[in-house]
Amino acid sequence: MRWLLSLTTRGLPHVSGLALDSTDRKGNVMWARSYTVRAMLAVGFLLLYYTATLGVAVVLLVLPFRVDTTHRFHALFAALCLAGAGAILWSLLPQRERFVPSGPRLTEDEHPRLFAALKDVARRMEVELPSEVFLVEDVNAYVTQVGGFLGFGGRRILCIGLGLLAVDNLSQFRAAVAHELGHFKGGETKLASLIYSTRSSMSRALVFLGEDDRMPLRKPFTWVPKLFLRITQAISRQQELVADEWSIRIAGKRAHISGLRREVLHAVAYRRFLEHEVYPLVDKDVVPDNLFEGFRRYLVSSAWAEAQQELAGAVPEREAGSYDSHPSIEERIAFAEQMEVPEQPLDETPAYTLLSDAETLERRFTAELWPNAVEFIPWAEAGARWSKLWNETASRVQARVPEFSWARVPSLLKDTAAQESFAEAVDPRLVGYRVSDRAERVQEVVSHAVSAYLASILAQHGMTWTTSPGESLKLEWNGERVDPSALVEQWLAGKRGPAEELERLRTRLGVAEDAAWSVPEEARAKALAPLAPVTVLRIGDAVTVRAPLSRMGLPHCCALCGGALAHHVETRFHVGGMMRDDGDVTIQVPTCEAHARQSHKAFKVRRYEEDSGFITLEVPGLAYAELIQRSNA
Repeated sequence: MRWLLSLTTRGLPHVSGLALDSTDRKGNVMWARSYTVRAMLAVGFLLLYYTATLGVAVVLLVLPFRVDTTHRFHALFAALCLAGAGAILWSLLPQRERFVPSGPRLTEDEHPRLFAALKDVARRMEVELPSEVFLVEDVNAYVTQVGGFLGFGGRRILCIGLGLLAVDNLSQFRAAVAHELGHFKGGETKLASLIYSTRSSMSRALVFLGEDDRMPLRKPFTWVPKLFLRITQAISRQQELVADEWSIRIAGKRAHISGLRREVLHAVAYRRFLEHEVYPLVDKDVVPDNLFEGFRRYLVSSAWAEAQQELAGAVPEREAGSYDSHPSIEERIAFAEQMEVPEQPLDETPAYTLLSDAETLERRFTAELWPNAVEFIPWAEAGARWSKLWNETASRVQARVPEFSWARVPSLLKDTAAQESFAEAVDPRLVGYRVSDRAERVQEVVSHAVSAYLASILAQHGMTWTTSPGESLKLEWNGERVDPSALVEQWLAGKRGPAEELERLRTRLGVAEDAAWSVPEEARAKALAPLAPVTVLRIGDAVTVRAPLSRMGLPHCCALCGGALAHHVETRFHVGGMMRDDGDVTIQVPTCEAHARQSHKAFKVRRYEEDSGFITLEVPGLAYAELIQRSNA
């Protein structure tokens, strides 16, 4: 237990040789005691768990022979007891975790500036730099200890996110590194490895004991992990604050706090960047050749500026719960604010400049992240690739609303009823859409469809596509740029200027007043293909629909009355003769407020064809069956 007591107090009253004042000393001593109590409790709990589990295994091993001395020997009973004992004993054995790097290993020969910065932080903290440093994708950094036995031995590894390097400045990067090395300085990784090993053992035991909570033997293996997790996560939260203290003292309060805020925000930004700027292109088999250059450009875009305004008005951050591994950001910032440390100037130099030939490394890593990409393109070509998606929308409009043309746009944008039918034709999922935001959804569909339609025709007549991460798709001609989406949105809002601007462009480019989009036959067939083929049958008084379960969308209205949608209730149906173990199909049944408790009455599963994935549902009536068919048209 000595190593445990030493790790709990190291780095708390004195850090890097800097003595704390008496107030700090008192608070930290109390904190150290709290940490020590929890750590000792976790280790005691861990020993209790192993002892009790061994006891259960021993009982299972002995029980068949005890039964045999008083009753007739039951071979099946003995086999089950021995199998259970073997499974439990196997779950207790430490499993050797393999570390599979998710990025390239960085070396000092290749990146001397980066390693000079890492070594400087390690030297000031008087801690050994991990033997291996790897690059990962995230806007994050973390440390781990792999190999060894229950946290002892093994090798230390530092993983640095290329996303973090892409957005942090040098001071913020040093703060992040100091935080991660702080986990090694205090020895927390040893305790973390021990805790992780025990959690894995508990999980394996639960898997072997099955999923039925009514099994008496399973109950202690269910509540014990929950209690152990509650204790150890409290330890983890304290460890994070200890590591934060190192970050503050090494890099300064401003660098630490600004880095915390930026990393949380930029993690959200990276997900949005991938979702809106990368994944749609990946669906067309192309990937921008440098994700991280695009990410930096996205962070200064109008889309991210708008997103930050939305996030600022979001639900305030909750306090950390009992099962959270980290304190809340606000708690960590409050902890930093109360520390009295000398302020340090910020070094605003971008952190990615620590890498040698950062652009080449970013391109190489992008290629490793998308090994199945058909083609890599520079960001300058992204506009042309996005244009294909807009051309597909224009083809869908023309195929599904054959009479539509440039000349019909003004009347459509003035007529709300016309917009309803137009939007349902272009996007059938709006058929039966009884949600409070229906008007906004209709306007979104109309705005995008008309923007894509007009822009595609203008591009046919000489304008070129251009865009940048986080910016709307624009058209350019003789140095003049036009944002078709913005013009159509303003037109929908009732402003006169956009209509006049588009008319001027049409005249200058020689576009016919009644111009229509030319749809290739292959595109027409694709546009007219149903989202999911739905067959409606009437068998006596019953009405059934047959459709592919994975593609079929249910109308966004109550399945029982067609009223305003309030809930999607998960309902499970048992289907006999299925190959799967559970034999169940789960359907999210749309209901109104009044029918939320009667969702089981909406559908009856007649048949599930496992080979084809088609399902046959009996529905409340013919009108609802036809609504399903139309919304999947």
